[in-house]
Formats: sequence, structure tokens, C-alpha cells
Amino acid sequence: MKKFLTAILLTLLLMPNAQALPVREAVQTALTNNPNLQRTEQSIRIAEESLKSARGQKSFSISATGGLNASKTEYLEHTEHASTGLSLTLPLYTGKRLETAIKAAKLEIDVAKFNFSQAQDDLIYQVVTAYVNALESLAASKVDLETEKNLAEHERMIAAQYDAGAKAKIDLLRAQVATSNALQDAARSHAAYEVALTNLAAIMSADSIAALTVEDFETSLELGEIEQYLAEAEENRHDLKSDALKIEQGELSVDSAKSGWLPNVNASVGTNLNAAAHEWHWTPDASVGVSASWNIFDGGVTRAQVDSAKVEVERLKLAFDADLDSVREAVVSAHKNLRIALLRLTTTQRAVELAEEERYIATERYNVGEGIILDILDAELALSTAKKNNVSARYDVLRYSFDLAHATGDTLKAIRN
Repeated sequence: MKKFLTAILLTLLLMPNAQALPVREAVQTALTNNPNLQRTEQSIRIAEESLKSARGQKSFSISATGGLNASKTEYLEHTEHASTGLSLTLPLYTGKRLETAIKAAKLEIDVAKFNFSQAQDDLIYQVVTAYVNALESLAASKVDLETEKNLAEHERMIAAQYDAGAKAKIDLLRAQVATSNALQDAARSHAAYEVALTNLAAIMSADSIAALTVEDFETSLELGEIEQYLAEAEENRHDLKSDALKIEQGELSVDSAKSGWLPNVNASVGTNLNAAAHEWHWTPDASVGVSASWNIFDGGVTRAQVDSAKVEVERLKLAFDADLDSVREAVVSAHKNLRIALLRLTTTQRAVELAEEERYIATERYNVGEGIILDILDAELALSTAKKNNVSARYDVLRYSFDLAHATGDTLKAIRN
């Protein structure tokens, strides 16, 4: 049973890299298939239609009317009357209400585009993070499987020595237990890898993980000074640009609300045809005019709308400040994590070298009868731990590199690098 499980794990974990899906293709698949991103893109089209509607409010409008009336009273004979007409109305002055609506609609298109760009960057970051998580789980699984293989080799060596009467049975039992534990660790690691692939497939909107594997990749992103990244974040982040435009929209809303204190002036042109019963002779008439209306007192409605719009502007400014603080915090955290991960990578590589030397010495001492089996098992487990720490540090460097790129607003740049 143990050999069968080992064979399955080897088949699953050591698949050829030619079948792997490169990270760039994974990103492109997600950008093409992800429904949440597609839904965000639709907001651009909605904003464009809203702009058309706002512009239409400032243009002329044409309306048609028509009717047929019939009446009869006790003292008058039955009468019928028909009428039809067309009228054209053009707003001449609205206190800049229509103009501000058009400007706000134009800004809404830009807001939607920035939101879409931010959603793209967020999705790329999610794909890469899931991809790196899968890579780390795969690497950890291979370390566990290699440890199991080494312990199994020790077990076979000790079993041969036990059969020859050179070793005690307790040494064989301890070796068998260590091998079994290592095999269970490998199985759990592989399960974690399968889960990581499932998460990646979900973000990519892929149907299954049956043909999905990952391959190692690197990025040439170098760690610079923190001030550089903070400046890039304030300049590049699409969500901050969107917040700034929303403040402009809020200020336009204040101007629009103030238009309630100003008059509205409309020009109109109309024509009507009227006819009475019996003769049904149509009589045309036409009209041209300019009308104005001014709401002198509205019970404080306009004042309340202006004050509400001003408060909304203040709220949007506070939201911008909060988002800016969050972006700065993300940049600082990613920068610190990446710096520490780079230090860990150096120390863990050295730890692997020392652990390999310790295992070699422990094995040689045991073979010449100067050591005990626990020395070998401890050395093997220490090497496994050192390798896993090195795996963790290596992929932390990759992960935090993309954390920093995402925090500064250009995850795709790290992919290109």
C-alpha cells in the first residue's frame, strides 16, 4: 500500500513541464473569461449611454398632440371637434444645470474606465498570487516526496543490516515510522497543491484543473527605495484617480443644486390644425414664444440639496484620503516584506547547505557504528525543514514582488519583467 501511494504521488507531482500553463497565459485567460471583469467593463458602456442622455436634455425636443372630442347637451345639438399639432421646445438657460450634467456624465465615463483598469490590475494580481501559491505548494510537495524517498532508502539499508543481524529491530521500527510519516506529509502537501490549483482555476474561470499545471518563473523587479514606490503609487493607482474624479463630480453636483435658485428659459415653436363637425375644414395656426420660470420660494428644498451636495464632496475627500492612506500602507508593508524575504532567501540557502552536510556526517557515522539511527532521522528531517524554509523564502520573494507591484498600481509591469 505504501509503495502504491508513493507511485501515485510521484506520477502526480513530477508531471512534465511541457504541459504547464505559463503565468502569462493564465493571466490572459482570466482577463478573457472572468465574468466579474466583464461586468465591470459594462459600466463603461452604461456611462457612455448616460452621456448621450445628458446631451439630449440640452437639445430640442419635439412633441405631437392630437384629439377628437364629441359633445351633446340637452339644449345644444351634437358637436364634434378634432385637433392635431406639433411643438418644438429648446432650453435656452437652466442655470448651468444641463451643462454640469454633461460634464458629470463625461467624468463618469473616465471613472468607469479607471475602475475597469483597477479591476484588471486586481485580477492580474489575484491570478499571479494564486499561481505563486500553487508553485509553492508544488515545490513543498516535491521536498516532502524527496524526504520520503531518502528515508525509504535508509529503511531498506537498515532492513538489510537487521536481516544480517547487524542492527537492532528498534532501529528498523524507527526508520519505518519515519518513512510512513514522511509519506503522509507528502500526501498532505499534494492535497494543498490540488487546492491551490482549484483556486487558480476559479479565478481564471477555467472549467477544471484536470489539464492545469504550473511552471516556475522569475521577475527582474529590483528592490529600490520606499519613496520611489510611494510616488509611483500616488501617480499610477487607478482607484486614486477614480476617487479624484468623483470629487470633481461632487463639486459639479453642488453647482447643479444651486441652479434651483436660478430661472429656466425655454424657446418654443408650435403649429396646430383644428376642425369642427359637418364642414371638417382644417384651420391652421402657429405660435412662437419664449417662456421663463423662476421658483422664488421652494420651502428650503434647494438649500437642502446644496448643503447635501457639499457634505457629499467632503465625504468624497475623506474617502480619497482614506484610500491614499491604505495605498501607502500597502506599499510600505510590501516593501518591508520583500526586504525580509530577500534576507531569508540568503539565510535559508545557507541552512540547506549546512543541513546536507549534517545528514552526510550522520549517515557516515551510523554506517561505521559510531552513531545512532535517531541522528540520521533528525538530520533528514532537519534537511527537509531547511528546504521547505528555502521554498517559502523563494516564493515569498516572488509573492511580495507582486504585492509591491500591485500596491504601486502596475502588476502587469512585473509580469512583463
